[in-house]
Amino acid sequence: MLSDEEILFMYGKNAVISRKDRFTLVHLDRPSAEQVRARTDSFDPEEFFKCDCRICALTKEGGVVVFDDSAYDEEEILLE
Repeated sequence: MLSDEEILFMYGKNAVISRKDRFTLVHLDRPSAEQVRARTDSFDPEEFFKCDCRICALTKEGGVVVFDDSAYDEEEILLE
């Protein structure tokens, strides 16, 4: 399991980290403490990883799940 320092290095110092069982949940959208608690309490890997695709399998094996419900403006995305 990655340390908090490793998670913050990879996802930025504003990332919020919570843990459930063997999973590290990384919240990038600056949620309230209540939202973090709700996401963490309701996180069920069997429900979250519904399909058997390779991406879900790798994410499930890796144990890091990223949440980011923040809105973005399409013009903010730079494709250089």
